Amino acid sequence: MIAQAESAVTTPFKDVNGFRSRRGKLLSEKIKQVRGILGRDLRILDVGGRGSYWGNVSPEGIAHIEIMNYEAGELAGHLPAGYEGVTTETTVGDARDMRARADGSVDFVHSNSVIEHVGAWPDMVKMAREMMRVGLSGWMQTPAWEFPIEPHFRAPFLHWFGQPLRRKMLSLSSRYRGNDLAQRRGHIDRINLLSRGEVVDLFPGADLYTERVALLPKSYVAYWLPSQPYQMNKAEVN
Repeated sequence: MIAQAESAVTTPFKDVNGFRSRRGKLLSEKIKQVRGILGRDLRILDVGGRGSYWGNVSPEGIAHIEIMNYEAGELAGHLPAGYEGVTTETTVGDARDMRARADGSVDFVHSNSVIEHVGAWPDMVKMAREMMRVGLSGWMQTPAWEFPIEPHFRAPFLHWFGQPLRRKMLSLSSRYRGNDLAQRRGHIDRINLLSRGEVVDLFPGADLYTERVALLPKSYVAYWLPSQPYQMNKAEVN
């Protein structure tokens, strides 16, 4: 087993664009690193992504980006200015089931704030397994469960309680107050934030970046390089 390595990126919470900019620079550095290892510009699979996201990432070292999303309506955007030399395609697909793709068939598999939306723990295990299987290298970012502000609802402590209480707490928000019980419960059930230990378990052998606000983890990035082969997830053994 490859040892876990952890580093941190710290920035003020109010500077959301600062987080995105720093993360984009880190991602650009990893893409260049993988490009150096493989000796070619990369073919990237963006799982659950959008074209506009790549405006925060340098096109250097990228030959092709395939954007795969479960919802066809999310695929309407285009790659931003500066990506004219990068070919692109869009496909409808399920992050939990990429069986049509061979092991190691993607130079670099990427996802940003997706895994917490694919379902319960077994669904997240499937997505993580598939990403590490198809990607010679990869990058998976997700918000940290330990951070006190829930990033989707922007509510303090909401995600630290059980579903019924979270559903009741949503009724205090002007945005969700008009929703009935089933709608509010649906909003709650579609998001499952991950702790550090859970990210480590889902991506065995991957390295870990932790973005922090002061001492609090705000986001995790699990990444792996071509020299770090796919390892069976613990949950697959059971």
